[in-house]
Amino acid sequence: MLTSAGTATAFPLRLRLHYKAARAAGVMHIGVLMHQKLMSVLLNEDELGAVIRAHMALEQDVDRFVSLVATNSDYIEKMQIDFSNKLKLAVAFGLDEEIYKPLVSVTNIRNKFAHRADMQLSKSEVNNFYKSFTSEDQALIQEVISSNPDRPPGLGKKYSLLSVKEQFVVMVFYLAIRLWHEVEIELEYILKQVEESTE
Repeated sequence: MLTSAGTATAFPLRLRLHYKAARAAGVMHIGVLMHQKLMSVLLNEDELGAVIRAHMALEQDVDRFVSLVATNSDYIEKMQIDFSNKLKLAVAFGLDEEIYKPLVSVTNIRNKFAHRADMQLSKSEVNNFYKSFTSEDQALIQEVISSNPDRPPGLGKKYSLLSVKEQFVVMVFYLAIRLWHEVEIELEYILKQVEESTE
């Protein structure tokens, strides 16, 4: 494989890195905008809208993670795999396994809403969603409410005082932040690779 003069980095690889870096900048911008509005948007939806939109937001971030870690993500898209298998693929690529169970849990809730128009969030389902997080994440979910001065108006200051829907939304918001952190790690790695390839 041909290399650019003065470097041992394969030239096609360097082109892919620059392409990924450009895409990473766009992903970063999208992520900032999304998390500024996500909780408010979900709280203003009915339960069906909140569940479907929540899952869409999480699925998009899983897609972003996979597209960043895969050498050629176009071939993953050609596989046309469902979200359940794409999530497993993401974990195989390095996604933090601690958020796998919460993502599966919210997917199960979404699937029930997708097949039943009269479906409502139940306390037991939301409790199971909460239990799918690690104890450390559960404590941080509590802090999203108790220690967040930017929480939407009208939202209670304690997790236990929230409605079932509000608890669901808060957990989705926290999960989105955890998932975005995984994306950011990959973004930083890609940008570092680009810097090293141009030295």
